[in-house]
Amino acid sequence: MNFLKKQSAGFYLAAITTVFAIAGLVFYYINCNTDYFGNLGVSLSQVVCLAAACVLELVYIIGYERAGSKIYLDLLPVIAGVLLTAALVLFISSRVAGIASIMTFENNAQTMADMKSAVIGMVFCLMAIVFNIIASFFRVVKER
Repeated sequence: MNFLKKQSAGFYLAAITTVFAIAGLVFYYINCNTDYFGNLGVSLSQVVCLAAACVLELVYIIGYERAGSKIYLDLLPVIAGVLLTAALVLFISSRVAGIASIMTFENNAQTMADMKSAVIGMVFCLMAIVFNIIASFFRVVKER
């Protein structure tokens, strides 16, 4: 209980960022296994970007708790934000033509369901970026 009392808003926001990034990764895998988008395959660069961002957020949370405010720890959320943004751009760029085709020509229940997992994954990635930006303005541990 004492551990949670020491945490500031930055801790919770960074944790939420990690959860959103993991959810975005899960929905990316779900979307890669759909009938419509399955032919695109899994982009290793996107998976690496999302996974590395999650790991960097966790290292930031744990490292800040143990070592305090160090310059190399303050760079971790910036790097994680860049990786999250790169993953979102890769996700959108690989799916935009398919989504446009679904919305105009191939609009049926199956393709709409396939598109839904893509849009949900993109929203989770975007929310991870937003929470990463917000978390960068707060400390992880309260001042003593």
